[in-house]
Order: sequence, then C-alpha cells, then structure tokens
Amino acid sequence: MLGAGATALLASPLVAGCGPGADRGGRGGSDGLRVSWYGGVPVHEGVDGALAAFGTAHPDIPVTSEKAEFSAYWDKLATQTAGGQSPDVFRMSMSYFQEYADRGALLDLSDLIGDPLDISSLDADVAASGDVGGGTFGIGQSSITHATFRNTRLAEEHGITLPAAWSWDDFAEFCRSLAGAAGEGVYGSTDASGSFQIFEVWARQHGIDQFTEEGYAGTAELVEEWFALWQGLRAAKAVPPADITAEAGGFENSPLSLGSAAVEFGWVQQITFYQPFLPEAPLEVAPVPGMTAGDLSGQFVKALDLWCVAATSANPENAAQLIDFLVHDEEAVRSIGLTLGVPPSESSRELLAAAPDTPEGRAIAYVESVTGSTGEAPGPWPVGYSTLLDAFSRVSQDVAFGDADPSAAADDFVAQAQEAIAAG
Repeated sequence: MLGAGATALLASPLVAGCGPGADRGGRGGSDGLRVSWYGGVPVHEGVDGALAAFGTAHPDIPVTSEKAEFSAYWDKLATQTAGGQSPDVFRMSMSYFQEYADRGALLDLSDLIGDPLDISSLDADVAASGDVGGGTFGIGQSSITHATFRNTRLAEEHGITLPAAWSWDDFAEFCRSLAGAAGEGVYGSTDASGSFQIFEVWARQHGIDQFTEEGYAGTAELVEEWFALWQGLRAAKAVPPADITAEAGGFENSPLSLGSAAVEFGWVQQITFYQPFLPEAPLEVAPVPGMTAGDLSGQFVKALDLWCVAATSANPENAAQLIDFLVHDEEAVRSIGLTLGVPPSESSRELLAAAPDTPEGRAIAYVESVTGSTGEAPGPWPVGYSTLLDAFSRVSQDVAFGDADPSAAADDFVAQAQEAIAAG
C-alpha cells in the first residue's frame, strides 16, 4: 500500500473483522452500487461506457463511479476500507490482492458463482486468478501476458531484421546491430533493467520461483546477472543512457513512442497505448526473449487485475450482477476493449478480433498463440510485492547512473526483498 492510506488499512480492526458474514447494514436499504477503479483516460472512458450500458439494462440499480490514477487510487481505497466505506465493486491489482484478502476486506464470491456470476466461459487461468485460501475473492477482467512491442519498420530502415523467435543472446545482438547501423540516438530497445515484472520472466526461465512459503527465494547472483546484461547494453549504446530512461515516464515519452527505439517490454494490452504514437509503423507483438529462441517457460497467462466486492457491501448480489455484466455483456466488452487487458473468454475476444490488423487484433492473436505454451501461472503475489517493484527500480537506477555496481545492487535488492516479504 502507498502512503498514509496503508497505515490506515493495516491498523484498522474493522477491516480485520470483516468477512462474508459481517454486518452490511451500514449502507442503508438502497440497491445502488458504488464502483471504483484506477487507470488513465482510455480506461476511464471504457469503464464509463460499460457502466452506462449497465444502467440502461438495469435502471433499478443506480451506479455511482469513482476513478483515479494508480497511486492516488490506492491511498484512497486504503482509507475507505479502514473506515468501512469501501466501494461496493472495485478494481484490484494482484500487487495488493493478497493483502486485502488476508485482512477480510474482500467478499468471498463462492456462493454467488453460477447465479448471478457466471464464470463457466472464462479462460481457466483467469477463472482461478481470484482464488485464495479456499475462496474466490475476485473475478479476472482479462487475460494478460508479457510481451515485446517491436517497430519492425525502424529496424528494416537500417537493414536489420527482427527474428520471429529469439533468445536473450539474439536480443542483445539485435540491439547492438541496430544501434551500430543507425548511429547515435537510435537504440535497439528501451532499458527494461528496472522492471521487476520482466525480471520475473528471466528468473522463471532460470527455474527460480521467487516466492515460496518461506519468503523471497530469489538469488543475488541472478539479479546481478540481469543488471550486468543491461549495463553491457548501455555501455554499447544499444539501449538508452540512464538519463533518457529516467525521463521516459508515461507511454508518450517512451523511446519506442518517440521512434528512437525498436523494442519495448510490457504487458500485451499496452500495444493499444503505444500504437497511437506510431501511426505509420504497425507494432508487432512478440514474446519476451527466452534462454533459447522460442522458450516461453518464463511467461504466464493470467488475470492480474480483478473485480472485487467489498466485504461490507450491502448489495452483494447486485455487485456480482454488475461484475458479470462487465465481463460478458457485448456492449460492455466493446466499450472496455483492451484497456484492461485481453478479454478473458473466447466469445468476448471474437467481438474485438474482427479486424486482425488492428492493435487489438494483434494483441488477441498473440495471447491465443502463446496460451498453452507458457509456464504455469503463479499464485497471487505476496503481501509486500509492491515494495519489491519500487526497490528493484531504485537499485537498477543506481547501477545505470554508476552509483552501484551490479553485485552491490543485487545484494541490496535481495536484502530489501527478503525483509519486505518477511514483514508481509
């Protein structure tokens, strides 16, 4: 959790005592619902449209909405939850899911599955994403997986071909070749050294599950190897220098969007955020490099964002009906599109895949092509996971700016990670 709101959530005896059988009388007799989510303008527009469709279909269930950007959203939600005033339905990141579930802030939806909440058509990995501790505390809105977004046109302009399947050695060779052919200011890839979620793919490729019942199990040796890989690429000017990477916050400022890098790492749905900045260069969606070309063992397909119902909701059946509508209704699916990820059922994907040469169509085709070939999806990320995201980014910047070598930075991160997960 972020900021003062985290303290409120962690200290609240009310949250710890909430659960499916808790008193929900604090909201009065209204059948209305409060719905809350995080994101940027495309997400807000998509969910607003879906809620408008729900309002037309169910005029007897009034809905009010609350929305915010990511950081502000979690501060507010923590404070609301601590005070017993959570929205009825809210978007939940897997980064915080375990913590909210453990503290009884989420309603177990098990008794509502089937009617009114039908999950029978959802992809198996998505349907199970909200399961924890013998209950179902969230419903996945999307299937997502890791991806690279590739400006093949930029590479071809300099006589370089991107391989269809690639290893990390292939990736490094491509980055050096493109940067060498294009000259100063053009890079093979953006610098993903600070992304703990891409590093997780690397760790899984090495057979390491970073989270066990005992705590954080990642090794300093593996983190050091990761930082050294990117340090070498920076030294070769094959990825941007530290100052450019540090200033590249937001999709619009990515070297990929600015046309100065051919590859970007992320989650598959983000192609729809990058593509508008490159209207003349259709982006290709491809896997993250593997230890060998075509190795997808480090990736997984899973719902990492869920719709949850507050344990304090006075209207759990209406809340479940709304979630069912957001996931299944044609108008809702079309409105949300890929802003929350690739739709989690075959029927919903068919609604959006009519034009395969669109960003949406390419993202959907990619998810369908890798499903069944990736590694096993992990369980919910542990309490303290968000701390690891921040710590990994910080120590990677220390390496990039020359304030620490890969070995020292790796030791620093692993110590912070073990402490954060143990504290959780």
